[in-house]
Amino acid sequence: MKRISVFIILISLVFSLKAQESFPQYPSPMDIPVYLSATFAELRPNSFHAGVDIKTQGVEGKRVYAVADGYVSRIGVSPYGYGNVVYITHNDGYTSVYAHLQSFSKSIAKQVIDYQYRNKTFSASIYLSKETLPIKAGDFIGLSGNTGSSGGPHVHYEIRHTKSEKPVNPLYFGLPVTDDVRPNIKGLAVYPIDEESTVEGKGEPSYFSVEKKGKEYIPKGKEFVYANGTIAFGINTDDQVGSSPNKNGPFAYELYLDDVLSFRFVCDSFSYSEPKYINSLIDYKRYKEKSNRYVRTEVDPNNRLSMYELKKGVTKVNEGDTIAVCFKILDYSGNTSVAAFKLVGVAPVVVEREPLSRSHYFVKADGSLNNHIEIEDFQVSLEKNTLFRDTWMYTGATDPKGCCSRCYQFGEPTQAVFKTITVRIKPEEKWAGNSKLYIAYFENDGKISSLGGKLCSDGYVETTTRSLGKYALKIDSIAPAVKIQNFKENDTVTSSNTLKVKISDDMTGVETFNMYANDAWILGKYDAKNNLLYYEVDNHMKAGDNTVKVVVKDGVGNTTTKKVKVYRK
Repeated sequence: MKRISVFIILISLVFSLKAQESFPQYPSPMDIPVYLSATFAELRPNSFHAGVDIKTQGVEGKRVYAVADGYVSRIGVSPYGYGNVVYITHNDGYTSVYAHLQSFSKSIAKQVIDYQYRNKTFSASIYLSKETLPIKAGDFIGLSGNTGSSGGPHVHYEIRHTKSEKPVNPLYFGLPVTDDVRPNIKGLAVYPIDEESTVEGKGEPSYFSVEKKGKEYIPKGKEFVYANGTIAFGINTDDQVGSSPNKNGPFAYELYLDDVLSFRFVCDSFSYSEPKYINSLIDYKRYKEKSNRYVRTEVDPNNRLSMYELKKGVTKVNEGDTIAVCFKILDYSGNTSVAAFKLVGVAPVVVEREPLSRSHYFVKADGSLNNHIEIEDFQVSLEKNTLFRDTWMYTGATDPKGCCSRCYQFGEPTQAVFKTITVRIKPEEKWAGNSKLYIAYFENDGKISSLGGKLCSDGYVETTTRSLGKYALKIDSIAPAVKIQNFKENDTVTSSNTLKVKISDDMTGVETFNMYANDAWILGKYDAKNNLLYYEVDNHMKAGDNTVKVVVKDGVGNTTTKKVKVYRK
């Protein structure tokens, strides 16, 4: 094993060096030491991380610079996702992205404000020609922040291939990161693939915590795992980049069976059509139940994720066989961790399984069987290749309190889909045609969330979702909550004031938000993480008496309006 481990480390180093030689080398976008709180293709809910996150010493307001010559090709503003973001298209075929900014440089900010007032919108996606905002390497583009869906101050730094728009691992481009820490292996899994296969005498996955034995990890308390039939494997791991304590994702996952490389997954680049494949890469059921992610070596038939380099992670084990199983987990700097055990073949075991009821439908992934199901006043439709594999789906109906329809079930929350499914429910007759209806989703823990929905001409309410499980119709008759925070009737304000308003909606969510001064639209900025709508007083509010109006609408059209008179000096 030691000889193979050294060999793999050398392969990894050569691979990384070749990658660095084939990409332009950029300086850091910041003039502070580079520590990462997230790595490229790190496993996230329903997606892969498309860049790296550069820590900003726990604060906002650090200067961010362009890494190469080019032009600002796109600017984004959103209360979600990337927040304030700048895209710079370079002359070498790549585009750099800088997200979660607190603010923009003056020239970029002017483009944003002009667009927002022209279109009367806070959210913006602005595309620019190469002549509008040319950029030189080292030009200041904005201050670091915590906008959008950021969970703390940092800069999300991303490199994309301009033509294909595929994100590429930014470490290929020379980002100066020091890392001498090996990845951490936290758990191993062994999976029986079909109904005739068993692991440890059972027809279900076996999960093992691990312990160190020398330089290798092994299943805690054992070197041998007993199985029969067709078997796949899984691994739960993370990686610490240098002295940064954050638990990030590794660079490559490899599986060796009897010293033969059988599976390899490399975090190098992917298409923006691919992130939902993550729910096939990982053991999705385990993730939903235990909140930890095992990367699986079995590749589902409809998983077309491009980061797979080798897909032979399934093996056949018969009675009397012994197979050496070895995982190697590598980070970008070549630091490697190894987990190893022996898979021992035993005699076949007959496992009694609970028979499927008539409420189960066998759904073909290619759309040829049960891609449209109707139960009473419930319909569900799946496009071709919505599922990662052919799957049995449970269906049923119950009668919960407080709903405008029966509660219908299709599948389980622990089952993953690639594309959205269409869900349609017809309400009870007394609720027919009500414009405030929405489709509610019921989590296993009792939490209820809104999937939205539109009322169709045939009386059904329809929506699309990637969440399988239980659905019912509910009524949202409660308007959003709007609470003035730091100003009141007849207050005096100046250009140094920021007027703050708390807005929220517990059912169908805040759909639109607007602020006005004397019925003229003004730029209300929305911080969704803190339910805060705020206006930085500027020349769009005239001197003298002003009526500030806040209008907030939820997902079904319930609207709240607040008016406050203020005096501007």
